[in-house]
Amino acid sequence: MNEAEMVSLISPDTVIKVSSTLDKSVGKKNLVDGSPETCWTSQQGLPQTITLILPSSSPCGVIPKLLSITFQGGFVGRTCAIHARSVDRTHSDLPGRANWRLLTYIYPEDVNRKQTFTLPSLSDAASITPAATTSASISSSGLSTLPATSPMPSYSTDPNDTYTGALKSEMEHDVNELGITALRLTFETSSDFFGRVTVYDLDLKGYLA
Repeated sequence: MNEAEMVSLISPDTVIKVSSTLDKSVGKKNLVDGSPETCWTSQQGLPQTITLILPSSSPCGVIPKLLSITFQGGFVGRTCAIHARSVDRTHSDLPGRANWRLLTYIYPEDVNRKQTFTLPSLSDAASITPAATTSASISSSGLSTLPATSPMPSYSTDPNDTYTGALKSEMEHDVNELGITALRLTFETSSDFFGRVTVYDLDLKGYLA
């Protein structure tokens, strides 16, 4: 195992794409500006997506381990599919091709405080995805989705943001792990009747591959 400490994988060079924005005052830049006073809010309708194109000094990409997200209560994406784009350049960059893969599902609570989720490696995702492909469907974005019975990562909603989700050994950096170049969050359901999602803060921590 590599004993390197996890770092934030979001930088000023990270490209952020969202499916919709309610208006300019609640734009996508607010997701990562570090201010508790600003937020991104989608228009109504589902699904809604956030895509992070992750720059890296490593040709092997990055390895995400922890996803932290702070919603506004009442506007929470309650069912969220997370897809990762691998560094495999032999496939088309179009969504739905083999380099976009379902990583996991997360199920945030309808609360205001920060929630932190453990993300599996791509190799772990590869071992669980095939068994469920018969019940998978294709979303409007072209990405395959699995039912809400897929494995759920550990998470913490501790008011002091003390992480309690996974053992340290589960988050250590295996040098043989597959790296990624992008991560997409697809909110399939929302606690808002009209399908709006509001996020005040988003962070992704992990390692260089």
